[in-house]
Amino acid sequence: MRTRSPEFLLARQPIMDRQRPVVAYELLYRSGDRNAAFFIDDALATTSVVHAAFRRIGISAAIGGARALINVNAEFLLSRRVEELPQNQVMLEILETVEIDEQIVKRCRALKEKGYQLALDDVCHYSETFEPLLEFVDVVKIDVQQLDAASLAILVQKLRAWPARLLAEKVETIGRVQQCLELGIDWFQGFFYGQPVMLAA
Repeated sequence: MRTRSPEFLLARQPIMDRQRPVVAYELLYRSGDRNAAFFIDDALATTSVVHAAFRRIGISAAIGGARALINVNAEFLLSRRVEELPQNQVMLEILETVEIDEQIVKRCRALKEKGYQLALDDVCHYSETFEPLLEFVDVVKIDVQQLDAASLAILVQKLRAWPARLLAEKVETIGRVQQCLELGIDWFQGFFYGQPVMLAA
């Protein structure tokens, strides 16, 4: 009798602090057995990640004692499904495609009051439209690939006016690591620290 091969529906990428212990993992949608995502749509990708992590693998097996960052678009954020996730194990990563309007800010504030942690994803410029969320989000993820050294320094300086922890994502070189450390960035994610690892469901 043939044994069914495992399905790979999920990958995780580590997020480190300045001393390099793992503080969290971003959970990433994967298609089939390839370490890549062929997107259907953001909401379905999030649903697939949640199903794989919580129902097939088990969240403790997926992330251990760390926290899981899960990408959410506006549809998932505004749905009741998001409140099925355990507040003490996840951080909701608000995708850059989400239009920050009054409804989104109100919803995020309500989730924050319920104990959820929130992150802004793929920030590569400063905009006043972020400010209603910057008042209370826990993490701002800065896409360092999109920024030269001077632009990164300016962006970090502007974001330091807010209480959120800063996370440099897509960090790939020692030079960029050193610059981020000098700027006082708190958390790090990227190929320099670890590539996404597939998890079998």
